[in-house]
Order: sequence, then C-alpha cells, then structure tokens
Amino acid sequence: MFEGYFEDALKGYYRHLVIVNSKDYINKVFTIIDDFLKINPRPKIIYGFHPWAYKAKDRLKLFKDRLSDIIDIDYSNSEKFLGQSADLIILDSVNDFRPNYIARLIDMVKGGGLAIIYSDNILENKLYRNSLTRKGIVKDLFERRFILEAKKHRGIILINGDEISFIPYSSAETHRAFKKIPKYPRIPLVLHELCLSSDQNKVLEESLFITGEGKRVVVITAARGRGKSASIGLFLAYLLYKYQEKFNNIIITSPTYYSSQEIFNFLIKGLEALKVKFKKITSRDGKIMKIKVGESRVKWLSPDLAKNEDGDLIIIDEAAAIGLENLDYLIRAWNKVILVSTIHGYEGSGKAFLKYINKLKNSVLLKHIKMEYPIRYAKGDPVEKYLYDVLLLDAEAPEINDFSEMSISEVTQEELFANDALLKNVYGILVEAHYRNSPDDLMLLGDMAFQRIIIAWSDNKPIGVAQIVYEGELEESQILDISNGIKNEGNLIPHRIIKYMRLLEFGRLKGWRIMRIAVSPEHQGKGIGSKIINEIINKAKDEKVDWLGASFIADYSVLKFWIKNQFIPIYLSSIKNEGLNGYSVIVIRPLSEKAKEIAINLSSLLKDKLLRTSHQVYFNLNPLIIVQLLRNTYSNQIADYQTPQIYLEKIKAYLDGKLPYNSVAEASHYFVMKHFLVHKIDLEEDLEASLVARVLQGKSWYHAGLMLGLSSKEVEKKVKQALAKLIQTYN
Repeated sequence: MFEGYFEDALKGYYRHLVIVNSKDYINKVFTIIDDFLKINPRPKIIYGFHPWAYKAKDRLKLFKDRLSDIIDIDYSNSEKFLGQSADLIILDSVNDFRPNYIARLIDMVKGGGLAIIYSDNILENKLYRNSLTRKGIVKDLFERRFILEAKKHRGIILINGDEISFIPYSSAETHRAFKKIPKYPRIPLVLHELCLSSDQNKVLEESLFITGEGKRVVVITAARGRGKSASIGLFLAYLLYKYQEKFNNIIITSPTYYSSQEIFNFLIKGLEALKVKFKKITSRDGKIMKIKVGESRVKWLSPDLAKNEDGDLIIIDEAAAIGLENLDYLIRAWNKVILVSTIHGYEGSGKAFLKYINKLKNSVLLKHIKMEYPIRYAKGDPVEKYLYDVLLLDAEAPEINDFSEMSISEVTQEELFANDALLKNVYGILVEAHYRNSPDDLMLLGDMAFQRIIIAWSDNKPIGVAQIVYEGELEESQILDISNGIKNEGNLIPHRIIKYMRLLEFGRLKGWRIMRIAVSPEHQGKGIGSKIINEIINKAKDEKVDWLGASFIADYSVLKFWIKNQFIPIYLSSIKNEGLNGYSVIVIRPLSEKAKEIAINLSSLLKDKLLRTSHQVYFNLNPLIIVQLLRNTYSNQIADYQTPQIYLEKIKAYLDGKLPYNSVAEASHYFVMKHFLVHKIDLEEDLEASLVARVLQGKSWYHAGLMLGLSSKEVEKKVKQALAKLIQTYN
C-alpha cells in the first residue's frame, strides 16, 4: 500500500512517520513494516519502550520474533543514545506517550527511513499524562493537537482506529546536503573526507580562528541534526595532531555527559584517520571520559568543575542550556572558548542565546559559524517539519510594533489550544524567556488541569504570560506521606517545605505557585511582569489564597525580580539540580497572617543556613545571589554581643598592611556574620559580594574575581573597604 511512497523517500532521502492509534495496533504496524521491508530488506532497527511497564516486554518479543537485529532502548536512558541513527524506529506508546521521548528518538531516523509510533489509545493510561492528574482530572489538548497536525502535514501516515489519513510528499522537493571541500584546505584532506556536508567542511576550516593570538571565541549554531558535535570532534583531532604544545589541556563540558559523547566519537575517528596514536580512558560504565595523545589530553567535566579548571581550550556543548550566568563565568575564566549550541529544538532557548552572542561580539574576538543543512536526512524533510510544528520547536515571541496600551486577562487552556497562532506566540514567549525548555512543557501547558493562564496584551498580541498552579490544601494523609519521603508531583512548594524543613502545617495552607512568568525579551524591564503579578495577587485575595510562590533555578536577575515584587526567599536547595545546572530557590508572598508567620520563620532559617554553610554547600553559587538572599531574609537571633577587642585590632592591622588576610580570616568572618544578622548599615552590593566570596565562601582572590568580573587586587580592595566600614559600625 505504501511501498511506492517509501521507495520515493529513499530516492529523496526524506523520512516518513506513521502514527498508529488503534486497538489493533500490532497487525497494523506489521502491515506498514512489511511494505517498508520491500524497499529496505535489512534495516537497522531501534525500538523504544519502558521495559518495566505492563506487558512491554511481551510486545517487544512479538517484534523480535518477526524482525532481526533490534536494538531496544529504555526511554528513561534514551539520552545515552544521542547521535545514533537507524532506518526504522518503533516507539511503543501503549504505556507512555511523552513528547521528550518522541522528539529524541524520531530524530535518530535517517533519510529514506521510517518512524512508527503505536498505541492502543494515546488518550488513556499514559505514565507522563497520569503524572499531571489531580483528583482524577487531566486534559488531552496536547494529544488532540498532535493528531490534528498529523492530518494536516505531508509525509505523516495517521492510522486512527480504522481510518487512514495521508498526504504524500515528493522527493522532488528535497535538497540533500552536498559536500564541497575547500580548494586549498588548511585541514588535512582525510578529515574533510569524513565530513558529510559543506557546512561541516566549513566548521573544520573556520574553527582555526581559535588558534590565533589572544582571547578568542568560536560559536557554532544550528538546528538539530546538522553535525555540529561531529565537526568539532574532527577539529579537535587536528589540534592534537598539529598544535599539541599550544593546546595541551582541552576540556569539554555540557549539561550532561551524553550531549558531548558525539564529540569524543568523532575525535577518535579523526585521530584514527590521521594515524595518531592515542589512549582512551573510560568510566566503569563505558563512557569515554578522556583521550590522551602523548602529553596532551581532552577531558570531559561537568560545568561546575570546568569553571575552576585550568586549561588551554574549553568546548561548551549545548551552550544555551547551561545558562547565561555560567557562560559569562566560563568565558571570563578561559582564554580560548568554543561554544556549540542548538538554536531550535529542545536543548535550549535559541533567541536568548543569539542575543547574548551578539552582545559578546563587542567585548571579545569572536567568529560565529552557522550550519544550515541536516546530514541525517534531506533539507525539507517532512517529519522534521511536522515535529517543529507540533512541538513548536521554533516558536518565537510576536513582534509588538506599538507598545502603548496594555491589558491583562485570563484565557482557558481550551481557548489557547483552539487558536494556533495565539498558542505559538504564548509558547514562544515562554521559550525565549527561559533557557531550558522541552517538548514536555507544551504537553504540561495543554493537559495539566489545575492551572490558570494569565496573558498581558499589547497591540492585540500577547506580550507577557504567567502559568499558575494550584498547590497546598493537602489532606493529613498527603502531608504525612510527604514527610515520609513520598513524592507529591503537583505540590512542589509544599513538598519541599514539608520534606526538607519539616514544617507540616504549611501543607494545610492554600497556595498558588507561579510556575512560569515571562515577558517578550524586547519588552523586559518595563514593569510588565510586575503588573501581571499584581493582577494575580488581586485574584488570589478574592479567592482567599494564603500564599503566592515561585520556584526557580538561582539566577541573580530572576531573584531580584521576585524580591522587587515583595516575595520573601524561604528555601534554597542543598543539592544542585544537575538537569538544570543550578540550585532551586523558593520565594513566597504571604497573603494571610498564618502564611506570613511561617514565611518569616523559614526565611530566618535560610539566612542562618547561608551564613553557616556558604563555604561548603554553596561554594559555587554566585556571591551576588547570596547577597540578595541575605539582604532579604529575616534574622532569628540578635548579634549585639560584645565584639572581642582582639578581632578589632586584627582587622585594623590587616587594613594597615601589617597582617595578611589569612591571619585575620576568623575576625573577618565575625564582622561579616554580625553585619548580615543586624544590618545596621547598607553597604554597596559589590562590597557585600566581595565579602561573601572571600569571607563566607572562602574563595581565593583569583576565583572570587572570576565570579565577580574583577581582578584579584580589585576584590581585596573592596574587601578592605567593606571591613573598614564594618568595624566602624559594629565596634
């Protein structure tokens, strides 16, 4: 039935996607596969599923009995297989229909190949969707749009029950990546021959910019599937072949190890092509952690460890996903930097990153290399087009030409998903304002019922948006479960406060968590976000809500925004969220007396925790963030006890140059503690941040300077200025 279409896809190097949503899914899937096998009798096959889910292994056995050489992948570990490709991908969606898994695995299908998603009913009994359920209620707006878009897009075969929808695509419309090796290449020909497109050849040649004198940054951006990481892997092979002395110690970092594994794979291919001897060092579970060539090495480190590593070159893979604050630090710390990032897709927010790169051009020597052509399939591929449209991978905020009058109103999820242009604009604002996004976020927007959506409008277009989630009002059994370590997916803030702060009564209060609030990047700083919050506060008071809250990864500007709107910091996680690369902060604005009493108590505990553990738990946290937290939390103790005279004399001796800092560290710590507890004077923020970095966190002058964008001498000068003021005030 589809044999001719599959043959055309092979000719045009494009892909088909089949969605089977039927009780008779097995027979229908095998009918499709039989047609595909007539065109490609020996395909490489990847099968995605949850091996522990009900009857999942039984279904896998049915496929293994009919097909040979199936690579089965646990959805939960699918990130480990990034960079792999296959002719046929089969996704078992009987137990779980989750956008992140769909996007990640379909991306592995190469040109001429086929992806199949099969389910008995994508609207029922799905793990991720069930996690969005509260009191038995969950919506299905994402899934219905997924099916509707499949009917509209070419190259997508939808089998819904016994009904088949299919609009054919043609090989005449595709454009395969071509490879044109430069006429006079500076990189050895054997490496150019490993490239699959002219874009990759271009990256090899133009990345040589990094070998020039002085501080330099190379930026490589592209949509998914363009071969960015592979190109950099080949380039590193050349550096180890030609520039061993200059690039003796190279670090690769990324949000997770797996997003960088393709760099290592192609580094090895490049070294082998150049006939360079190397040593591969792996972890116990087989990860390539280091490549050594003579005395030179290429090593992977997490962003936190890479911050303070010394070396000749750092490659930051999926750079948009580690946060602009981390990028700033790394670019200050390293002399040679290569940034590799996806600008559309599900690793990070492209527009915010590109805006950052354009600003960076003003301060460092920078070369920006853009890649256009996919290498796994042809340009114009209909499956890529469908995934971009159905998952809004390239959604952008609307342009507001006439920002004057502004109104704020609430829209329902149904209204939002019924208007595709509005959905793209609203989701585009959320994507551009937050550096970590994933297709799961779109499903959450459509399916989670216990939420409210508030939109700010200007020029008849959305300019800002907030998502509110209902939390709290927990039953005693739920509170007890949380205190005993059982998760409660829909109550993030009560969960943290009950489990980690042991304050059970907080769970009884009624709260609204502002899960996301975002304003179009071009219109931030105009008070739009604050006006949205005021509207939410008015609604919350009308509905007798005890508290409003927010939880976010610690970021200086974000924290300042919430504090400006009179939210009180009450919690800072003790363990970094590795997926989001930061510590979670919780702030609340109490609206009832009981909530205020609890907020003051939690806030004072947070201040005490920061003063006691910044040298240990929060050593890598930005000192400016710690300053904002200390300034805006309450004190639960009075530090008006007598200052030891010896501490005063030691600080004076340090200020006069008679003693080094290490000899007065305990005296400095005493005065800094007293200052933040009593707060009789307002020091300038840069002075307080210097005190926090050197005295509370115990950073060296050098690393304190890196964090604050200052030289070592400038940091010590500010510490001395601050201590002089403190001993005058607290003597």
